[in-house]
Amino acid sequence: MINTLRFILLFFFCIAIHPRLAAQAIPDTVTARQSFMAEVGGFGSSARQTPFWFRSRQYGTVPLTGPAGIVRLGLTRQFGNLQKIHSRVAVEGVANVGTRSQFVLPVAYASLLSRNFELYLGRKREVFGLVDTLLSTGSYAWSGNALPIYKLQLGTRGYVPLGFTKGVVALNGMYAHGWFSNTDSIQNSFLHQKALFLRVSLFRNRVRLYGGVTHYAQWGGQSSKYKDGITVNGKIPSSLSTYKDIILVRQPPRDTAVYSRFDLENQAGNHLGSIDVAVEVDNQQANWFLYYQHPFEDKSGVAFKNMPDGLYGVRWKNKRVDAHTGFIIRQITAEFLTTLSQSGFNFDINNRLYNGADDYFNNYQYVDGWTHRQRVVGTPFMTRWQDSKADLNDLTGGFKNHGRMMISNNRVQVGHLGMLGEWPSGVQLRTLLSFSRNLGRPITSDPRTPLTQFSGMAQLMLPVSWLGGTQLNLAVALDQGQWLTNNLGGWLSLRKVIQKR
Repeated sequence: MINTLRFILLFFFCIAIHPRLAAQAIPDTVTARQSFMAEVGGFGSSARQTPFWFRSRQYGTVPLTGPAGIVRLGLTRQFGNLQKIHSRVAVEGVANVGTRSQFVLPVAYASLLSRNFELYLGRKREVFGLVDTLLSTGSYAWSGNALPIYKLQLGTRGYVPLGFTKGVVALNGMYAHGWFSNTDSIQNSFLHQKALFLRVSLFRNRVRLYGGVTHYAQWGGQSSKYKDGITVNGKIPSSLSTYKDIILVRQPPRDTAVYSRFDLENQAGNHLGSIDVAVEVDNQQANWFLYYQHPFEDKSGVAFKNMPDGLYGVRWKNKRVDAHTGFIIRQITAEFLTTLSQSGFNFDINNRLYNGADDYFNNYQYVDGWTHRQRVVGTPFMTRWQDSKADLNDLTGGFKNHGRMMISNNRVQVGHLGMLGEWPSGVQLRTLLSFSRNLGRPITSDPRTPLTQFSGMAQLMLPVSWLGGTQLNLAVALDQGQWLTNNLGGWLSLRKVIQKR
């Protein structure tokens, strides 16, 4: 099976670097030559911790504790003929003023674009995987929860039809090299990222079938905290030869002067990703999108030994919204996330090809886990130990002799419902309602689990005439249960966008 995995990833890599097939996950629909955005607001809550749905999937821009005031300023400028090869620069800064003031840049990039492709350097908002991006809990491995990582990326702007198929088959892919921010435990580590998705359109484009794979790896770096066995003289291999092993998911050579015992027993780098499938159906009344994301952290996940783990979702979009006299529902998204299997509860499952206890988003070399700047990169329902109630920070899990890991809760079940509705006046209502069961980590079970949790949010978006036309956002969020701090919060902000065609 490992040879099969290598072949699949090599195939995707070769396609990703081909100039006709490199791809980006989200279609780029920016048509304005210049766009300026400003938002000012703030939030508060009954507890110091920010409510779950205020801080989750916000690209690391909302502080973890409140109350806080928030100011956003963003500018996008495009140069050249937008119908041909042209360039774009974009920057957005977010200032939070409160108990822990901060300034972050969730967007800062320069790109070169053609009709179908984009090459960019910097950081930008992205979600990868087959998933609804508006009302979802978030894509499994890359959800838009963390501050974006600086990358050099080549990709398509949505799906690119293959001409010889007369548009029936289209490809969407990307390939990137990135740089993780330094932490107390690891400095100068890299991101390797690639993805490829296939779309087949049937019955005059009324039915569309999707399939694809995303692959991520954190690799390289150095640390002064770890002894030999985890690193070699505090260093994790970062040579061009190691990079090739990362790309091909290949075992490193048995060179103990370069590779630690940890590298040789596992693989160089911390690998993870998802295998996605979906179907989309269009009719005159509605658009239906059904999807499944299957997680993997090693070859047991690639071989589907961790079934039924994954994210299951269905999105319904109302297409009959032209003339309505009252409130109308525009979209409903329902999802179920389960990660209880993890290829078995024990590491040794008596199979020479596979190991169990996948321990999603954790790694004993990159001990900050699958996080960036204190936020989980993937689904926000995999939580860091700092994000739980204070008396649950010591939740038992994993190997007893390895101590506490960053992700203390990765065995979860989540039921989620999202809804978007609108009145004739243009006022929109958006709701996110999530119920979860939290069971900690595999191998060692904490007797306090399972811990149930409800997190919900209702948001009103009101167009107002102030300043020549702005949007007023009002929201309320509630956390109630055994896992997170019980909390009730409110949000108020005013947003203005100016575009020049």
